[in-house]
Amino acid sequence: MQLKNRPGAGAVSVIIVIALIALVIILGLRLQEAQSRDSVTVPVDEQSAEQNQEEADRIVAQLRKIYSIPEDIDPTVATIVDVETLRERNPFYASAQNGDHLIVTLERAILYSSEKGQILDVVPIQVQQAK
Repeated sequence: MQLKNRPGAGAVSVIIVIALIALVIILGLRLQEAQSRDSVTVPVDEQSAEQNQEEADRIVAQLRKIYSIPEDIDPTVATIVDVETLRERNPFYASAQNGDHLIVTLERAILYSSEKGQILDVVPIQVQQAK
């Protein structure tokens, strides 16, 4: 069957092309919407970043009073906010509470309670290079 010989075949072809273009656009918009729902945007202002750095510096200074961390190392500091989820994933967090801190250097991870002034656990870490 050849569409070229039938009357109105050109109009049908145009409608099909327009429908396909519309379908691609709709699917693209839905994909974009789904991706935006899966991501979280957190506004960060400079004052908050400075306050966070000051808090991290304070925690590391407290820890250095009871544990040897070289002065030339600037460890990463994270505050635990969902200890139950962490415990499900790793027994390292068994003694942690929300509000405790994870301090990570190049060689070890340190679980620290600034409230108690106590080290809860220390484990060596291995950094694997990306292949």
